[in-house]
Amino acid sequence: MDDRSRTRLMASPRIWLFADVLGGFGGIETYLDALARRAYADGLDVRVAVARNGPAPFLDELKSIGIPVYDQKPVLGDRFFIRHRLLIHYVTKSLRPGDWVFCVRQPMPELYLPLVRAVHRRRGRIAASWMFSPEYLPPPPGPVGEDFRRAVAETDLVVSVSECGREQFLKVYGYEGPVAVIRYHNREFLADALPLPDGPPWNFAFLGRVEIEQKNLDTILDAFASVNRRRPDTRFNIYGGGPDIERLKAQADALGIGDAVTLYGRYDHRSDLPRILAANHVFLYASNFEGGPCFSLIELLQAGRFVIASPVGGIPDIYVDRPEAGTLVAPDREAPIAEAMAVALARLEAETIEPAAIRRVYIENFHGEIAHAQWCEALDLNQRPVE
Repeated sequence: MDDRSRTRLMASPRIWLFADVLGGFGGIETYLDALARRAYADGLDVRVAVARNGPAPFLDELKSIGIPVYDQKPVLGDRFFIRHRLLIHYVTKSLRPGDWVFCVRQPMPELYLPLVRAVHRRRGRIAASWMFSPEYLPPPPGPVGEDFRRAVAETDLVVSVSECGREQFLKVYGYEGPVAVIRYHNREFLADALPLPDGPPWNFAFLGRVEIEQKNLDTILDAFASVNRRRPDTRFNIYGGGPDIERLKAQADALGIGDAVTLYGRYDHRSDLPRILAANHVFLYASNFEGGPCFSLIELLQAGRFVIASPVGGIPDIYVDRPEAGTLVAPDREAPIAEAMAVALARLEAETIEPAAIRRVYIENFHGEIAHAQWCEALDLNQRPVE
């Protein structure tokens, strides 16, 4: 960090990146990692405080570059949220007037009111980012839900990661304060778009959590089966862990397409992603529900990969009026998904899918620098250096 950055740090508020649930290296962990690195590189006094549920080696990497990390591990009494209360106490006791606590995911309803009020007692400010729109995260019933609404009402800044969620905070929570739409921070892991692999075979793929309820993989598999019967030169590759791997294997066998479907299981996000993206032509993301423009979709934009997706959550923020990058289909029936796959196959054979054009959508709209500028503006962090 140079002298100018140190001077800026002195002029800036301290910012705690806070997560009351953290584990592994999924979307929220990817977000936290990218946000912490970018804020630190910008000379901001950024710190991380998390309650960790599982292995999170990226936290050690953040420590190694100089970012202070408080990692609250499980303790006896977890069912009474003891460790989360310890986490809140640790963060708030060190707050100075004007400091921020930025929740990188929507807070737990049982703990949010104590957190908000502890921050405000120290004359700090609190912001929270929702990974799903409020319609998918209604307040729980009873006193917990009432306290959660109070906490949201007292929040200094609510962050929505999609345009569709902007109005829902008022409708679902009764929140009348400021709502900022801020894209996810993300790290640029590719310097350029990846060329499409040779075909046939033509490889469709899914990348993410293998869960039917949210990701709609059973309907997607039915759609692929109807395509594969007409086009045996197609394959469907599924990457990721989750509760429904065996169920999907059984479904593929029952459909008679077991030889054309491969479930690879878990992958190392930080090392395997370029190889996975380079091996496949078109990705399927016809989810039943989502939050913001998903990390997987942002990564696919980086790589220049065409996507067949559903118009839920923040997904339309990416693909509406951008036919070069993907197409939107209704997720509730296999026919529209299968038809979109057939159209994509025709485009692959005609060589009219252009990875470079898809990557331009990322560069111009979803690049990490764009997200960081939005975040700094929303938190009023664009301060002048001290003279």
